[in-house]
Amino acid sequence: MPTVNLDLQLKFLNELEEALSDALQKYADDGAEKLAELKYMQREVERAKRVIAERKDEVEEPRRHYAMEGYREAAFS
Repeated sequence: MPTVNLDLQLKFLNELEEALSDALQKYADDGAEKLAELKYMQREVERAKRVIAERKDEVEEPRRHYAMEGYREAAFS
């Protein structure tokens, strides 16, 4: 399974969010349809950033592993 660089994805999403903000300002006087599409894209970027943040939290949280030395099988007859 390939390793995903979550920091790189987050950096890309931040840059995309900045570009969308710039586009919203640039096209503020254009039609409502274009603005609605840009705002939709901005919401999707925010959603993607939340997903990445959740994944980063999962990766950074160490999972609890128990040592197997203390456990032994018991055989009953």
